Amino acid sequence: MLEKTKDWSDDFYERWKPIAMGFVNEAEKCLQCGKCTGQCPAAAVTPSYNPRKLIRDLVNGNIKRLLSSVELWQCFFCSGCYSTCPMDINFPFFIFMLRLGAMNEGYGWEDVKQLEAYAEKDYLKTGTTVSSFERNPFVVETLGDIGEIREAAGLPRKRQVSDRGIAEINMLSDLTGMTSFMKKIGGVELLDCKTCTSEQEKKCKHKPMPSRVGKIKTHLRFYNYGEPGGKKNAEA
Repeated sequence: MLEKTKDWSDDFYERWKPIAMGFVNEAEKCLQCGKCTGQCPAAAVTPSYNPRKLIRDLVNGNIKRLLSSVELWQCFFCSGCYSTCPMDINFPFFIFMLRLGAMNEGYGWEDVKQLEAYAEKDYLKTGTTVSSFERNPFVVETLGDIGEIREAAGLPRKRQVSDRGIAEINMLSDLTGMTSFMKKIGGVELLDCKTCTSEQEKKCKHKPMPSRVGKIKTHLRFYNYGEPGGKKNAEA
């Protein structure tokens, strides 16, 4: 992505604080030590994902690069970064609020639309926040599916959630409006890597995106911090 002067703002972070309702603060205390990135599961499987760089761009006011990045949508809110941060920076809240800002600018809607089918097939039915197998072809080729990754860590292939837990998840989804929101935006097909064909793999790597969501015109995102998988996948 070519950067322009207008894409930067010296006071972006200060203006963002009240908009983010106090959830995004103290980023200026970041030491850029990299502990957040070193323990991050998302960074381990996606080399371009780097929480330290996201914080740097937030503080420096690199608005376009930050809000348009694919990497902004690769956090799974495990809070490992928060627990290891020597400055006690609550990075997951940063991600949550910045995603709202990105969506307002038209970025990230392809990921949001995927959640509808994911929520219906996995989260609301089983209570698991990560599917029992990995759909990302870049991960499957190198690490296997989620079940294999869990077994390698000494865990059961699939996490079991009680019926009461699933009922509570669905109740919270209804009360917070998530259920109605997911139905409103619609979803895109979730593809099964276990029965993958060359045509299906092409669809998986090039997910469909709506041209407009309500009054918001959507835009393509960018791998702003490096193509995942290195030069080989960047040229694919």
